[in-house]
Amino acid sequence: MLSPEEQEFIQAHADQDPHQIALSGKKYPSFDLSKIASQIQARQKLASKLPLWVSCSSLFFPPTISLEQASSEASAAFKAKLVHGHLLDASGGMGVDSAAFATKANHVVYVERQEGLCEITTYNHAQLGLTNIQHVCGDGLSFLKKTESSFDFIYLDPARRNAKGDKVLLFKDCEPNVLEFLPFISGQTQLLLKTSPLLDLERAILELQGVDKIWVVCIKNEVKELLFLKSTKATLNPHIEVIELNQTTNPIFSGDLQSEKNTPIQTGEMQEYLFEAHPGILKAGFFKSIQELGFQKISTNTHLYCSAHRIDHAPGKMYRVIAKGPFDSKWILAQIPGKQANIHTRNFPLKPEEIRKKLKLKDGGSVDLFAYQNHLQKMEIAITEKCDISRDF
Repeated sequence: MLSPEEQEFIQAHADQDPHQIALSGKKYPSFDLSKIASQIQARQKLASKLPLWVSCSSLFFPPTISLEQASSEASAAFKAKLVHGHLLDASGGMGVDSAAFATKANHVVYVERQEGLCEITTYNHAQLGLTNIQHVCGDGLSFLKKTESSFDFIYLDPARRNAKGDKVLLFKDCEPNVLEFLPFISGQTQLLLKTSPLLDLERAILELQGVDKIWVVCIKNEVKELLFLKSTKATLNPHIEVIELNQTTNPIFSGDLQSEKNTPIQTGEMQEYLFEAHPGILKAGFFKSIQELGFQKISTNTHLYCSAHRIDHAPGKMYRVIAKGPFDSKWILAQIPGKQANIHTRNFPLKPEEIRKKLKLKDGGSVDLFAYQNHLQKMEIAITEKCDISRDF
């Protein structure tokens, strides 16, 4: 894939502009600079997502679309903790997950229908010294129908775009069609499914006819992917865990949707401290369950919380409320002498940039302005400052 000379060139120019490299043909006539530039660009894009892969100079990276959908090393390592035995990766792609699975499972069968991508991944896995992965170029579902092998886990990371390149959200519209794999779940074989964080959890549970467990996987305060585990013991009310891979203690919150529905909502006037829940908790749908940590909700449809005291162990960001009042320019500017603030909105008719423009505020600084609808369904502003030990994942 890459000659020793190409590897050396890429390492020597790792921090340079790939576009400029591609235009330097006269300077380096012996190299295919288009190929090299794409490799440098890929390594720059993946430096934080796949640091170990990028550090291996002999690896060859596939086209951009495969890079975008590939798991990060951190999320792949988390998934590897969930599996054992013999595993089929039926939608192999770039092979990051397969590589992680190979460190925990006895044997991994990687299947990828794109011949070029399968060839690249086979090469990369060899460079990484992974010897317990079998590579198959073909369709994952067709392979499963024909093989005599049995598996403890079937792993799917389906493409979430249709032939036109549009994003799809239903499992039946993914490639491959996830629902066609459900008949292969048995007493021995479980399905582990990775999906986009945009997927609606309740709809997904119904479409899959129940699941055993769901993980909302986050990195540094951002939801990266959803994982569904399904076996013959699947339920319509699975346990849901919110995982923050930037933290050593996980899950940071957990529960189930039925308990969430049964939890009474508690709303009231803004108190001394404002709490912004971790995005993973909101993605999991635990809008009311988070109250168990000592919070009340600002309003039924406003996903902000408050408390009379600091609650430093809560997964999210805690702010001290300096002042609260109406959405009145004169009042707001009187509370912010420096004319600089970080602006947040929840259930509010204006976007942060619209508020900034209206108030002529600069971005940044130590003040955080929250615009929201309060428990009386009125527009309200809270001027706050972040608590020094607030959990900013």
